[in-house]
Amino acid sequence: MADTIGLLLAVWIAIGITHRDPRSLQALGSYLAVGLIPVAVRMVVNARMGLYQRMWAHASVPDLAQVLWAVGVGSLVAVPAVLLALLATGTTAPALLIPTFWFIELLVALAVMGGDRFLVRAMNDVATARAVGDRSGRVPALLFGAGREGALIARSALQSRSVKVLPVGFLDSDPERRGSTIAGLEVYGGLGHLADAVRRTGARMLLITMSNAPGTAVREVMAAAHAAGLEVRRVPAVHELLDSSLDASRIRKIRVEDLLTREQVTVHAPGVESIIRDQVVMVTGAGGSIGSELARQIFALGPRKLILVDRAESPLYMIERELDLRALAGQAETELSVHLANVVSRPAMTRLIEADKPAVIFHAAACKHVPMMEEHPSESMQVNVLGTKAVLDAAVAAGVERFVLVSTDKAVEPSSVMGATKRLAEWLVSEAAVRTGKSYVAVRFGNVLGSAGSVLPVFERQLERGDPLTVTHPGMTRYFMTIQEACWLILDSAAIGKQGDLFVLDMGDPVRIVDMAQDLIRLSGRDPDDVPIVFTGLRPGEKLSEKLYYDAETVGTTEVPKIRRVFDPQPPPDVRSVVNQLVTMAGGDREAELRNALFAAVAVRETPERARTPVEDQASTPAAVWLN
Repeated sequence: MADTIGLLLAVWIAIGITHRDPRSLQALGSYLAVGLIPVAVRMVVNARMGLYQRMWAHASVPDLAQVLWAVGVGSLVAVPAVLLALLATGTTAPALLIPTFWFIELLVALAVMGGDRFLVRAMNDVATARAVGDRSGRVPALLFGAGREGALIARSALQSRSVKVLPVGFLDSDPERRGSTIAGLEVYGGLGHLADAVRRTGARMLLITMSNAPGTAVREVMAAAHAAGLEVRRVPAVHELLDSSLDASRIRKIRVEDLLTREQVTVHAPGVESIIRDQVVMVTGAGGSIGSELARQIFALGPRKLILVDRAESPLYMIERELDLRALAGQAETELSVHLANVVSRPAMTRLIEADKPAVIFHAAACKHVPMMEEHPSESMQVNVLGTKAVLDAAVAAGVERFVLVSTDKAVEPSSVMGATKRLAEWLVSEAAVRTGKSYVAVRFGNVLGSAGSVLPVFERQLERGDPLTVTHPGMTRYFMTIQEACWLILDSAAIGKQGDLFVLDMGDPVRIVDMAQDLIRLSGRDPDDVPIVFTGLRPGEKLSEKLYYDAETVGTTEVPKIRRVFDPQPPPDVRSVVNQLVTMAGGDREAELRNALFAAVAVRETPERARTPVEDQASTPAAVWLN
């Protein structure tokens, strides 16, 4: 309505000035028919360019550029439309035929369309200032990060009384922003100005408003905030924003993974969307930590059908329910196909894969708990090796073009049954790739933060009970990354993978487990000196530190900076027959014999020269050598 009245006013003023008689209603009436054309054209252009779908209370410079663009396009369309109307009707309207009319009409239209929208923004800022003065029980908070995300969070929090955080000012590491005003709030400077900002605002909390903040920045901000006696919160990390929604209701506490993560990649490698969108995709182990996150990210990319397989009914139901709710909310039109099945069952895997013929299979099903698999080597052999072989064979028979094995750094020089079985799984994938020429690949990485079997939940339960934290050894280190980042890079690996590729994810630097325990103690609000840490010693199958590569493996780069390609020696040519021989021992009654044979099987002597040879030209060590 405001645009309609304003644009009519723009035409009237332009006609009046051009006609030199702005009060002449008779003159206006003679131009009325064609004078409405610019109004109608601008309304259509504005609608097409989304000017009636924006939240102008949050207007910013990009929004002003959109208004300018809409006004310009409107003029370019309106001028020929008016000329055609005049020619078609034989009407004479000299005032509408001269450049002066269009110049004046453009200026007034710009003033009207920009003015009413930024008036809404100004009124919102006034309301913001009043909200800052009315604290009404909310926690006053300084926001660290005065960019677009910070402005969005500030306005969202100030407009919603249900949010318990009240923004009172900004901090930002960019010195050029100091003294400016964002969302009606002053930017006081960087962390060096924290004490002054707290004194002037009465803040009791510091809120990190950068979704892609690396762990080093989060740690620095948290240390400064704690020294100033402030609580610390943050907006969700970028990998938690698959639905792209960000507002003040999603503020959360700092987690240990926030202190360890690097800046997240937010753009997939070329080809990821083409192998997922409108395709049939299968995920095994879909109820697990990695499998369920793969399912979420794949679902967000819009496959035609997503097949989820797991033998654990409760977690499988939970991920099915979560994705169903997303579909009900209109976030996707993907068909879900959920199957309670064991990957070890060859008939089940053959039936499932043959029926739907997925374009790509992500094989995440595995037994991963190192000490438990030491006690149950037959189960590890059945699931990690025979299960991989069953899914692989079904994929080959159905002509599946892409297969991705989720592997582990414990497959490198394995000291555990779990690691040895995953090494055999890597070989099976490589052998199938060589045999078929298809893009069957393995992706190797270290521990993921927050998984069901990780150390963090154990520490958290111990802290809740007031027990000492148990760490195996003061020198133990592990590679860590978030589940979300790992799965993002697994999808990238699927897109760039070629026949038999073995990828290793860039895990950054290894982290001392005792340092992680102390970080968790600090996040709980306690002093690390007040919470005892007990060292329990290494458990069966564990090592003090893990490696990402064999010494014989040559490492190269890929088009994705955080993914490395490993030139792995070709697996033994009869790896499948050796696997079959090992499986005969995996009945639960020959555990010691199976363990010895398993470690002998993966203890192949590889040389760097052999690793650098192209796969098709490599010689192989006979299986008899490594079973003796």
